[in-house]
Amino acid sequence: MIRADLAQKLAHRMNVSKQEADRYLLAFIDAIVKNLQKDGKVVIQGFGSFRLKDYEARIGKKPVTGEPIPIPARKKPVFRASKELLRLVNLEPESEPVSEPVHAVTSYAAASM
Repeated sequence: MIRADLAQKLAHRMNVSKQEADRYLLAFIDAIVKNLQKDGKVVIQGFGSFRLKDYEARIGKKPVTGEPIPIPARKKPVFRASKELLRLVNLEPESEPVSEPVHAVTSYAAASM
């Protein structure tokens, strides 16, 4: 699924235009990025958490020549799924409850995807 597909599903679910749904999606992503920059962690209960992992500077090699090159220190965003998301993803399709959601967060997430 790509961003346009997600915006389409969000538009249908919220009964808004695709453009408005895309703005909501971009605002959501922007909020995650800004909070990662500020605090280094974002937790969405029932879905998972994003955090920054620090990588130290190191010496790498150019693939073609084998010449050593310095790789600067950097941060990388990492996502860790919640137990609830892992449980929902691993359900058999016919055993997944259709009418009664586990709770509001997973109900919304499961229904909108």
